Amino acid sequence: MKALPPRGKPRWIAAGSAALLATTGLVLTTVIAASPASAAVVQVAPYVDMSNNQEPMLNAAATQAGLHNYTAAFVIGSGCTPIWGDTLPVTSDPTMDQEIATARADGATPIVSFGGAGGSELALTCTTASSLQAAYQAVINHLGVNHIDFDIEGATLDYTSNNNVRFQAIKGLESANPGLVVSATLPVLPTGLAADGVAFLNLAKQDGARIDVINVMAMDYGSSFTGDMGQEAIQAAQNTLNQARADWPGDTYANIGVTPMIGQNDNSAEVFSEANAQTLVSWASSNGLGRLAFWSVDRDQPCSGSASGLPSCSEISQSKLDFTKIFLGGGGNGGGGGPSPSPSPTHSPSPSPSPTGGSGGGSCYPAWNANTSYVPNDNVSYNGVNYTAIYWSTGVTPGSAIAWNIWKSDGAC
Repeated sequence: MKALPPRGKPRWIAAGSAALLATTGLVLTTVIAASPASAAVVQVAPYVDMSNNQEPMLNAAATQAGLHNYTAAFVIGSGCTPIWGDTLPVTSDPTMDQEIATARADGATPIVSFGGAGGSELALTCTTASSLQAAYQAVINHLGVNHIDFDIEGATLDYTSNNNVRFQAIKGLESANPGLVVSATLPVLPTGLAADGVAFLNLAKQDGARIDVINVMAMDYGSSFTGDMGQEAIQAAQNTLNQARADWPGDTYANIGVTPMIGQNDNSAEVFSEANAQTLVSWASSNGLGRLAFWSVDRDQPCSGSASGLPSCSEISQSKLDFTKIFLGGGGNGGGGGPSPSPSPTHSPSPSPSPTGGSGGGSCYPAWNANTSYVPNDNVSYNGVNYTAIYWSTGVTPGSAIAWNIWKSDGAC
């Protein structure tokens, strides 16, 4: 077997220096100049849910906090047609095109993320390498991007045949698009990637696909959580780099990204505070981390006004865009980072599904079942709350952090 060439280092936009050069369709193409990894410059590209009507938060992050990059989530699959989470094809969604064009005009350049916890990533619905590569290429061409991300989690990590096809398509994309930067966003524990994450990287190496940034989701650790979300995010990055070097010995922190979930995580004991953010940002800057992100810009605000619940606010005490400013180096609440609840020293296990209960006094829908496939408008109850399905899913827990576009709460029952 022919050895892989050395993995390319990420090519980032220097703050304020991106030049808008040429139009492609409805959006502008940007050229990102290559620059060496630097301990002083970390790419900050938090996730933005492009389908939850929170566009003003992205615009504010760009114009008020100086955000230059963001990760546009998520593109999924309908056969070989790439679609946004709102089910419209990427190449014929004028509303989404306008949102991205507006953000670009405000100075924010997108990384497009394929996959996520909801829906099906394109490699599951488009199963030949040539057709899959063409589907990815259509998104690259239409949106004029040269950074793409693959958020692969849950059972999808274990679909070896689909992963093989995806890596074959990625290899083709890298050959056809010089300078393309590819990241893989994977679940992690403080101890690093689980076995399926390690196997996923091994497969990429075997298939000859280059992964420039391994971006770890430093969130929802469950029983592995020990009480400090900031330090555990750092540990996750350190241990993931050690694992990656088994395949790519020359990897450095420039090939690692970290994405925490700001504020309240799905597990009640886990709260990623502003102090945790400052700890992580300081460490990332000192070590030349390749990317810092967080879930999500939409949540970077307190729960007031129209913002409520995990999809649209942090559920902690903060000011609007505090986390964005901290990650960009400007600090929050005047630079000191506002007060936020401390995580509980012990982890509370997730409750089991229950068909009845709760304090709302209403009638509970049938109990949610992890092994049942649900379609839009199905009704279930979980942990004393009724939910209505807004998207297809199997095994996505209602009320969890990853269920923001899957289940709508109908209140306590």
